[in-house]
Amino acid sequence: MDFRQLEYFGAVVEAGSVSQAAKNLHMTQPPLSHAIAKLERELGVSLLERTAKGVHPTQAGLHLLSRGERLVADRNRVVETLKLMGGGAIGDLHIGVEPMVINEIIADVLAEFLDQAPKARVTLADVTPDLIVQGVLSGDLDMGCVPFGSTQFARFVTEGCDWCPIIDINVKLAVPRYRAKESRPDGKGWGRWILPSRLSAFWGMPDAAEKALSGDDSFEVIEVSTPQTAVAFVAAGLGVALVTERIAGSSDSVALLDPPEWLRSMQATLLWKRGGEITPLMDRWLQATRTVAEHRRALGR
Repeated sequence: MDFRQLEYFGAVVEAGSVSQAAKNLHMTQPPLSHAIAKLERELGVSLLERTAKGVHPTQAGLHLLSRGERLVADRNRVVETLKLMGGGAIGDLHIGVEPMVINEIIADVLAEFLDQAPKARVTLADVTPDLIVQGVLSGDLDMGCVPFGSTQFARFVTEGCDWCPIIDINVKLAVPRYRAKESRPDGKGWGRWILPSRLSAFWGMPDAAEKALSGDDSFEVIEVSTPQTAVAFVAAGLGVALVTERIAGSSDSVALLDPPEWLRSMQATLLWKRGGEITPLMDRWLQATRTVAEHRRALGR
């Protein structure tokens, strides 16, 4: 028994005759009669009572009709769902994001993505870059976005992931407002720096700062897990930090200066597992990311 046989049987019952059902189905009567007879033989039961006035379903026919309609409806729903999934319109997507890239681009990417696929379910895991890589490699995350370029990746990241550069992230030096007039282009003499924790998966700010400021006797570090925490510490006068304008906001207690000459701009990069499936939903997220990035570049942001 297949779905076409069920559809034919339902059409015959609805029409009340094989000939009328054949017309409704835009086919000739013999193949329709053959299909119904074949179905009855396969099931070993009579499904139609044939009279001079037409056909009527037997008790077995009524049972098949009720169950068959549900089967056909379920089949149609499954087919439609699979088509939507194939087009990247529905489904579940798990993305790992670092707080800095949420502020810089991911919020806009999510808006673009949901505008295209409003029925998709997106889960954003706001975690550190190390945990993002672990999630991507384990399959717990479909994709991840980190504030590092590929030249900053540890070897196990380049071997286990594919990636797509998104945008450059300009960084500012956040200092307590009362120190705003100080000029230290080499970054030395600021004293305490509030920096993100060192990561095993990426070479980043802590490494660059330690290398550039190794001869600065005033240099010391407070490690934090998020850049938002760093801004609060700067506002409290605990030191200076490298942040973005979006994260720093408009705090009256913090001034934003040009970063030290040794610090390059950061880069937001999208990661996914090498050799893993690129689902249509993942591809849609990638395209939404590129669309937002191109728009930003066009605006010079």
